[in-house]
Amino acid sequence: MASYDPTDPDVLEAPWAAYDTLRAQCPVHLSEALEHPLYSLARHDDVRALLSDAELWSNRYGPGISYSEQNAGSLQRFDPPDHGPRRRFARDPFLPRAVEANSAAIAMVATSIIDELQAGGSAELHDDFAAPLPITSFCTLLGIDNANHDDLKRWAEELTLGMTFPERATKSWDELHAFTMAEVDRRRSVVAGANLPAGVDPVGHVVPDGLFSHLCCHEIDGELMRAEEVTGMISMMLVAGHETTASLITNCVWRLLEDPSQWRDLCQRPELIPNAIEESLRFDPPVLGICRTNTEPVELHGVDIAADAKVIYLMGAANRDAEIFDRPDEFVIDRPIVDARRHLAFGWGIHFCLGAHLARLTARVALETLVARLPSLALAGPTERLDAPFLWGRRRLPVTWEQPS
Repeated sequence: MASYDPTDPDVLEAPWAAYDTLRAQCPVHLSEALEHPLYSLARHDDVRALLSDAELWSNRYGPGISYSEQNAGSLQRFDPPDHGPRRRFARDPFLPRAVEANSAAIAMVATSIIDELQAGGSAELHDDFAAPLPITSFCTLLGIDNANHDDLKRWAEELTLGMTFPERATKSWDELHAFTMAEVDRRRSVVAGANLPAGVDPVGHVVPDGLFSHLCCHEIDGELMRAEEVTGMISMMLVAGHETTASLITNCVWRLLEDPSQWRDLCQRPELIPNAIEESLRFDPPVLGICRTNTEPVELHGVDIAADAKVIYLMGAANRDAEIFDRPDEFVIDRPIVDARRHLAFGWGIHFCLGAHLARLTARVALETLVARLPSLALAGPTERLDAPFLWGRRRLPVTWEQPS
């Protein structure tokens, strides 16, 4: 049994050496340092096998290390057969063609942010650029007024921490719940009062276009989604899509600026931006690990795992598995996309991240904007990681650049 504490400050600051040890010596690790026993899976093949078996590995107690049945409606809480219809119901705005249609709007937001920052010569890249960009994209996708931008950002941060520390999310969950329930009631009341002719879609006519109105006003299996389910769906998308996309942007820029030659290379060859994004997802996945619960006892690598155990699959460890990736501990900017995309940063199987296309697009637009507008970008001091133990991103990323003459 390897010595491994998933909440040890040294491990949280730089988990890669611990992951190396787990893969080599203890591919199924039991930690009893937390409230409940926690098993960790570290090898790529084991993580992918778990993600491929939704019947054995259930979502019913939530993705965090604590047991929770809150947030009814979140796709991270449903197992087959209930999961499929709900995923199909929500997926259309996240399909590649629909997402790509938002690229011009996201680029306008990125450009406007840089317009405000450029003359200053320095910024805190997370707060000033990487975080505002995805939350604005999220508001646009949902059809929510940008006036709610700051609240949504705060709720996302607290709900993310709540996956590990449930008490940290109580207030934000209550506020998000109240906001969402009021919006559901308001939009449905508007539709009911409009007396539209049969067959006329109210979305885009009497209520704003966007996913929120779709969830509120369209039927699934002949019935409107319960307001509680709409709230759960929105909270899941908020947590899964906001901070993780901000982390994708900051992680990628951080690694490129750690080796300024790689940043210069990207500025000279912007066609490598998609490669850099996939390599960042492999090398620095925004989510290090997510939990499932097994529906029956499991024996894996000689370890007996009782039913209903919390088992965390470590994408951060799987993505640096030397059995799968050449030079796994090097950030290779021109690694072929077909190789880098063997990463598990977005999961695998039926629960593959619904927002993967949107995250990739937002990160691509962010890098294209930075490369074009701030080619002299450089690190301006030490970085800091996010507080949430199983998320991986830069909470502080100070940067500087040459001011325009």
